[in-house]
Amino acid sequence: MIAEDDLLPYLRSDDRHGQLGALRSLKNSVIGHSDQKASYLDRGVLDDLLAIIGTPQDGVKDPISDECRIQAGVVLGSFAYSDPEISSRLFTPATLSTLVKVLTQYSPPALLIASLRTLTALLTLRLTPSLVQQFPDLAKSLSELISHYSTACFANYARQDVQVLTNLCTLVPLISPSHSSAQSVSSELTGPLFDLVYGSLKSSQTSGMVFDSKLKSTAILALAHVLTPTAAREIAAAGPKFTNPLLALLRAPDTATRLSAASLLTALYTSGKPEITSTSGVTRAPQITTLALTLVPTLMKLLDDTIAAPDHGRKCDPRILHTLAILCREGGDVTDRCVEAGLIKKIVSIIVQVAPNNHFAPGRIFESDGKLLSSSLLCLSALGLYNEDYRKAIIEAGALSVVVAVMNTANTPATREVKIAACHVLRTLSRSVRLLRTTMVESGVVCGIVDLLGDASAEEERPLLESVDNVGSEPEQMDDEPVHTTVTEVAAEEDEEEEDLEVRTAAMAAVCNLVLDFSPLRKPILDKGILPLVVSGARSRYTPLRLNSTWALKHMVFGDDMETKACVMSHLGFPLIIKLCDDKEIQVQEQALDFLRNLTARSETYIDMLFDNVGVDEVFRLVDCKLSLRPVPPIDESEQELLSTQPYYTKVIIAAAYIIVHIAAGYDRHRETVIAHEAVLRKIVQLMRHENYEVRLACVWTLINLTWVEEPNRAPDDVASAGQIHTVSPAGGQSSEQVQQEQSVSSFAELYFADIYRRRAMTLVRLGAREQLEYLKQDPVLDVREKTKTAIYQMDSLVGRSPLSAEDEQDIEAGLSRGVEDAGDAMQIDSELHA
Repeated sequence: MIAEDDLLPYLRSDDRHGQLGALRSLKNSVIGHSDQKASYLDRGVLDDLLAIIGTPQDGVKDPISDECRIQAGVVLGSFAYSDPEISSRLFTPATLSTLVKVLTQYSPPALLIASLRTLTALLTLRLTPSLVQQFPDLAKSLSELISHYSTACFANYARQDVQVLTNLCTLVPLISPSHSSAQSVSSELTGPLFDLVYGSLKSSQTSGMVFDSKLKSTAILALAHVLTPTAAREIAAAGPKFTNPLLALLRAPDTATRLSAASLLTALYTSGKPEITSTSGVTRAPQITTLALTLVPTLMKLLDDTIAAPDHGRKCDPRILHTLAILCREGGDVTDRCVEAGLIKKIVSIIVQVAPNNHFAPGRIFESDGKLLSSSLLCLSALGLYNEDYRKAIIEAGALSVVVAVMNTANTPATREVKIAACHVLRTLSRSVRLLRTTMVESGVVCGIVDLLGDASAEEERPLLESVDNVGSEPEQMDDEPVHTTVTEVAAEEDEEEEDLEVRTAAMAAVCNLVLDFSPLRKPILDKGILPLVVSGARSRYTPLRLNSTWALKHMVFGDDMETKACVMSHLGFPLIIKLCDDKEIQVQEQALDFLRNLTARSETYIDMLFDNVGVDEVFRLVDCKLSLRPVPPIDESEQELLSTQPYYTKVIIAAAYIIVHIAAGYDRHRETVIAHEAVLRKIVQLMRHENYEVRLACVWTLINLTWVEEPNRAPDDVASAGQIHTVSPAGGQSSEQVQQEQSVSSFAELYFADIYRRRAMTLVRLGAREQLEYLKQDPVLDVREKTKTAIYQMDSLVGRSPLSAEDEQDIEAGLSRGVEDAGDAMQIDSELHA
C-alpha cells in the first residue's frame, strides 16, 4: 500500500500499475473522511483525477487503463457525495467537460455509472440551465446510450445495464431543468425513453431484480419531463396499451412508481387540445378531464402520507406539488376538487415547516427546502389563477407574508426558483381588483419587485425628461439578431445568465397588474425608479422578458393620467414601440399595439405626437399591415405551436382597429386624416363581417366616430384653418359691423363643416360601410347591434335619410348628447403570461 504522502506522484506518473495502486489507496483514504478530501483538493488532486478519467482511448480497450479510469471516477464521486463545501469545489468547467466527455466516447459501464452519479450529484447541488447549450451533443449521446443499453425484453437486463439506464434517466431532468431546455432535448430523447418505458410496461418485473422498480419510475419521470404536445399526441396513438398500465401503476406499492405514473399521465393530460378558455379556466375534452380527476386522489394521498410523517411535510417530495400545480393551473373541476380536499391549508402547513415563522435569513433556504418551497408556491399560484374565493383563501392563510419575505431574501442558487414562484403567486393575487386595492398594499412588495428586476445597464438608461422630438419614422435598432417565434425558445443575453433573466421575467409578470391606474402600488413602484428597468426589459433579446415588459408599459399608460404617459414616453420613445409593433413574436406585437391604443385614448395631444414623430403615412401603413394579418394555417393538429398562436393574430387586429377608433375620436382634422387613407377604411369595412365580435365592434366604433358631428367649441383651430377672421373688440364693446362679421363667419363655419361631415359619410357609403351595417343589424351580439343602430343613425342623418323608428332615434340622440365616444383603453388584468 502506498503511503499517503507519496500518492500524488504516482497519480501523475505514466506507470498504469502504480497509478492504479495509488488510486485504490486514495479511495480508502478519503471515503468517509471530509478533512482528507479537503486536504487533497488543496493539493490539486482534482486535476489529477480529471486527467486520468479523460484519458482518450482511441477505441482500444486496455484493461489496466480502464480500471484506472473507473477508480478515478469512484474517487471523484466520493468527493461529489460529500459536504456542500467540498462538493461545490468540484463544480468547475473542467469537471463538467470531463464528465460529459465520458458520455460521448467509449467508456466501460462501471465508469459510466460513476460519472453519471457524480454529474447527478453536482447538478443536484447547483442546477446549470445552460449545460445543454454548452454541450450541444449531450442529448444525442444520452439518447444513444439509452438505446444501446436497452433490450427488447425488460427481464433480460443485466444488473449493470439497469444501473446505467437508471442513472441516465435520473440525469435527463437535471441537464434540462427549464422549460426551454427540456423542449430542446425532446426530439433526441423522447423516442428512446418511450421505447424503454413501453418495454417496461409490457414486461412483468423479474423477481430478485431490485433495480427494476427504480428504473421504471426514473424512466417514466424522464419521459414526462421531455414530453412536448406533439410527442404526447404521437404517444397517445398507442392508446390503452400504454395508458392502462400507467393507470395501474397509480396503485403500485411504492411511492416513487405512483408519483412517476401520475407525472407522465399529467403530461399527457396537459397536451389535450383546449376547447374553451375563459375566466374560469380551460375546458378540455371529457375523457381528458376524467383522466385528470383520476389523478387527484392519488396525488392527494401521496401528499397526505408525507404530511403525516414525523417531519410534518418537510420530507414531502416536491414533485407531488409540482404535478398538482400543473393539473390545477387550468382551473375548472380539477382545481375545485383539490381545494375541497383542503390543498391550500396543506400547502401552507408545509411552508410553515420549511420556513418557520416566515422568516428568511441570508443563506437560510437550502437546496432541498428551496425546491419544496418553490413547488408549494407554484401550486398556490395555480389554485388561485381563476377563482376569486381561492385567492382570498390564499391570503387568509398568510401566503402574502411568505411571498414578501421570499422576494427580499438574499440571492443564492437555492432561492432563485423560490423567488420565481413567489412572483407567480403575486401575479395570481394581483388578478383580484379588490385584493389589489386592499390587502396587497404592502411596502415589502414594492421593494422586492424592484430588487428582483435589478439595475438597468448604464447604456440602456434614459434621462427622465428626454425629448422625443427627434423621433423619426425609421425605428432604432433594438436587436441585431432575430427573435425566435416561440416565447420560451430564445437565447439569453450575452452578458446575463438565463436563470437571472427568468427571475426578471417572473418579476415583470407581477409588475403588469400592479401598475394599473387603480392600483395603490402604482405610484410607489414608479417612484422607486422602475420605469428604466421596464424599458430595459422591452429592449431585451429574451422574448419572455420583452413580452412582459411591453405588457407592463401598456398598463402604465392605461387611463387618463397624462403625467405618467409623458414620463413613460420620455424614457421609451416612439422608435422602440414601433419596432415592437413589428416584433417577430406575435404576442409582443399585440402588447405594443395595445400600448399605442392606450396612449391615444382620449388624448388628441398624443395622436398629434404619434403623427409628428412617426409620420402619418407610416402610422397608417403599420395599421394597414396589422389589419391584414392572417395566421399561417397549420397542416394538421400536430403543429401545436402554430395552433396556439392563432388567437393572437385576432388580438393584433383588434388592437390595430382601436388605434383607428381613437384617432377618429380626436379632432376633425384627425378624422379627415383617417378618411384620406381609404386603404385602411376598406380593411375596416371588410372586417365588419369578421368571426370575432370584438373586431366587428371596433369597426362599428370607427364608423360612429367618423360620422360624429363635432361641437363648435371643440374645433376652433379647424375653423380658423377654414378661413375664420379673428377680431379684437374695443373696450367699449362690439360694433354692429363686428357683430355682423362674427355672424357671417359662424354661418360660413357651419356650412363648411356640414359639407365636410356629409362628404365623410358619403365616402363611407361608397366604400360599402352602409351595406355592412345593414347586415350587422342582425348580429348575435347585443353590443354590436346597439352600436350599429348609432352608426346607421349618424350616417343616414348626414346623407339625408333616416330609416330608424322615432323611438330608436330618441334613444340614440340621448346617448349622443354626451359627446364623442370611444371604446376606451386596453387592459388585460387576467393575463396569460406564464402558461
